[in-house]
Amino acid sequence: MTDYLTEPDREPGGDATRSAENAAIDRIRERGESVRDRQVERALSELELSERERDAVERLGDRLVERLLAVPEAQLERAAGDGDDETLAAALKLFSGSR
Repeated sequence: MTDYLTEPDREPGGDATRSAENAAIDRIRERGESVRDRQVERALSELELSERERDAVERLGDRLVERLLAVPEAQLERAAGDGDDETLAAALKLFSGSR
């Protein structure tokens, strides 16, 4: 794993901090989408739905992920702008993908 937070010439809101921000947001989004995909597929496999109903369930999953991730993503963007490496490092660790 690349350590985005140890580059010596980094400044608050600089390239290294933005890279860490992007990596953290990507990991959170990947995790959310992975959970959504598994849970939507699980629900769809248990129900006998029309194509229209299946699409509605999938759209619901998409909206839930978008809404649930909006605040953490905004806070990571704010942390990157403030040069808050501790928050970015915590997010990278929390959403590293290991269970």
